[in-house]
Amino acid sequence: MFRKTSEGWTLQKPFYGWIIVGVAFLIGMTEAGVFQNILAVFLKPMSGEFGWSRATVAGAVFLGSLFAGITAPLIGPLVDRHGPRMVAFFGILVLSAGLVSLSSLKKIWQLYLFFGMGRMIAMGLLGLVVSVSVSNWFIRRRGRAMGIAWLGPRVGGASLPVFTQFMILSFGWRTAWIALGVLVFCLSAIPAVIFLRRRPEDVGLLPDGEPPINKKSEDNIESMANDPNLSAEISDPEWTRAQAVRTPTFWVVTLLNCLLLFPGAGVNFNIFPFLTDNGVSEASAIPALSIMALSGAAGSLLWGFLVERFRTKYILAIEVIVGGLVLLAFFLTVKTGLIWTLGLGIIYICVGIYGIFVGGVLPLLSILWAEFFGRNALGSIQGFVSPFRLTANATGPIFGALCFDFFGSYTFPFWMFSMFYLLSGLIALSLKPPRHPLPKEEIVNPFQQGPEI
Repeated sequence: MFRKTSEGWTLQKPFYGWIIVGVAFLIGMTEAGVFQNILAVFLKPMSGEFGWSRATVAGAVFLGSLFAGITAPLIGPLVDRHGPRMVAFFGILVLSAGLVSLSSLKKIWQLYLFFGMGRMIAMGLLGLVVSVSVSNWFIRRRGRAMGIAWLGPRVGGASLPVFTQFMILSFGWRTAWIALGVLVFCLSAIPAVIFLRRRPEDVGLLPDGEPPINKKSEDNIESMANDPNLSAEISDPEWTRAQAVRTPTFWVVTLLNCLLLFPGAGVNFNIFPFLTDNGVSEASAIPALSIMALSGAAGSLLWGFLVERFRTKYILAIEVIVGGLVLLAFFLTVKTGLIWTLGLGIIYICVGIYGIFVGGVLPLLSILWAEFFGRNALGSIQGFVSPFRLTANATGPIFGALCFDFFGSYTFPFWMFSMFYLLSGLIALSLKPPRHPLPKEEIVNPFQQGPEI
């Protein structure tokens, strides 16, 4: 990469932040090992062997997400202070061990313990590592960086169910748990411990790959600090957690997180049994999960680039409103039997469009937190929110499963999931940046020189 300086064009090393993005991508794939659609693939073989109801199995997702919300407020400050490297490594180690332990499953409490533990790590720790790590290394290019990083869960969500289903059909569901645990560890534990770093400032760099301060002349520093366009692009608000929680914006964004994670998790867990209950074979339903995940990956990247050009709240509103409408159309097409008139291809089209529009939800929510409250205490702030948003995430799958167990139908939950998306879009449009309690001149500019000592 070449950069123009006062002395001409010079060759510059690739920005280390993109390595951080690559590791975050792999960690995201690891996170997908305990997604709802993975457990959904194991749902029928395990239920058939042990006689467990769907709601009973979904309870593992609920408990795991619930405990993730409890532990995340403790993890967030650790990531802020000490960085994500060892936190991520030991988290992945525990997650992988839990998946392997499921191969010896005999009692329901073991499912809750081992799968729930893995989900607690993924949602309460690894999701935080991905969001905070990328936000710390990028400001101007945060949209594309976050979009690429959050491709990981989508790619994992597309590939791991196919891998898992193949292992179940070939070797049985117990061997499939072992294979999944080993794969998850190999994907990201070693890259995390080798490459992850806390912030660019810790290694003498600045966000987005800007030249380090010690490589700039005093004239360049002054011109950059006084350039309103550049300083507006590079500067980041500085908030503490105590300051953030006192703003209405904080609680509106928290509500938005809850409203979006509830239907997202509910659809991911219940879409596979919903399709098979309505006459779609397992072999035909599995590609729907992969298409939804792959299209979500494309959406993550697309919306990540667009958010650098347009306001985040408008992009998010478009995503979730269209996503809610497409989800409703998908449900009605399957439920009314139109799939047999239009062909199974209509399923793949619907889930593909749904994935594209909903695929940007997680990266955009991460960007919203960073845009509004900066990098200073981002782990602590997002960790504080985790009990709320992960409770919503845990409730979605079990809500759908309970409705099926009681009513024998997914009609009510799928209507509710669609309505939650539409409501979230309206709330996103109402978002306003928080007003910082400090005077504007006291807010830190990363190019502002400190006092001479």
